[in-house]
Amino acid sequence: MPRSRFHSILGVAAAALSVSLLAGCSGISEIPSGVGSVVQSIIKDVTDPVTVEQARAARRAELVPAVSDEDLVTPGTLTVGVRSTGTAPLVMTGSDGSTMGIDVDTAYALADELGLAHVEFVSVTNVAAGLASCDVVMSVDATQGDCTVVGSYAQSALGVFAAGDTVATPIAATEFSGKTVGVQESSVSQASLAKLGLGNFEETFSNLNEAFDALAAGSVDYVVCDAYAGAYLACTHEGISFAGTIDTPVPVGVAVSTDATSLQANVQAALDAIQTNGVADIAKSRWVGEFPALTEATVVTGLPEPQEEPVDEGDENSGNADAQNGDEGEDGVSGNGYSADDAGADGTDAGTDDSDGTYIGSAYAFD
Repeated sequence: MPRSRFHSILGVAAAALSVSLLAGCSGISEIPSGVGSVVQSIIKDVTDPVTVEQARAARRAELVPAVSDEDLVTPGTLTVGVRSTGTAPLVMTGSDGSTMGIDVDTAYALADELGLAHVEFVSVTNVAAGLASCDVVMSVDATQGDCTVVGSYAQSALGVFAAGDTVATPIAATEFSGKTVGVQESSVSQASLAKLGLGNFEETFSNLNEAFDALAAGSVDYVVCDAYAGAYLACTHEGISFAGTIDTPVPVGVAVSTDATSLQANVQAALDAIQTNGVADIAKSRWVGEFPALTEATVVTGLPEPQEEPVDEGDENSGNADAQNGDEGEDGVSGNGYSADDAGADGTDAGTDDSDGTYIGSAYAFD
């Protein structure tokens, strides 16, 4: 694991524990179980990898379910749908074939808070189909209409990344316009940047690994890409900072069936708990370091309104109606022939980009 991520985890953990420590606790073992058990286990997973399985088993043996088995697909188990169109760092495949990432860590934290000792992950192609066989589906934006989206543990936006350790966030459009910007070829980011008409000199790359290598080397001034994918890759390069977004971030939460009102309430309470006690921040920091929550306040200031491009109804590459503005469609195929950004994912390999523009990145190797 890159040192920046390790230090971020310890920093977030310290913040999560500070209230209890100030109250007079002499060590982590004395922190109230409602907060401390999960925080301790995550720290232990990182700092003492030999005991990961033992620590998890011991923790789960003490769990008391807060959700009825009648509300679950499988009694005593949180069945979690992860998007087959997901990208790093939300969903990744490890060297051993396992699924990991922010979605996975968040799902485990939710299960702990719900008092469930077991978690089963299922790859799903879309939200509606996923909820037919899963209790929840991860990484669903708040605009999804065929389910109830609970909470917000991440945000969807196109981020701007700059060379330099300290960059004011957000930058102004005047600093950004006319500069050389690296983008992945035929990506949503490339299409969105073109619509702004800022007069940028564009340099295209086959994947984001190459774009971030160029940014670190100084051959481009900025890179525009999916914000979380960029934050993930920025952790592997020295001297790269997040500089803002070029669109308004959309909250990303957990989808629950609309008629599962009891489960909705329990999942909402669990999300609130892990966001309050700092566990959600630890899960995120493990993959993207000290990355801020994306809001309207992180949007690059002074940007012009995007100029929409006309859509040729006869163009078979134009995408579906939901994707015609360059947004990623439900099936992972973006409108106007543009694909979602490929995070590459291991910081060294070129990565792949299949015909649908979907990609599940490979995770960094860590014990």
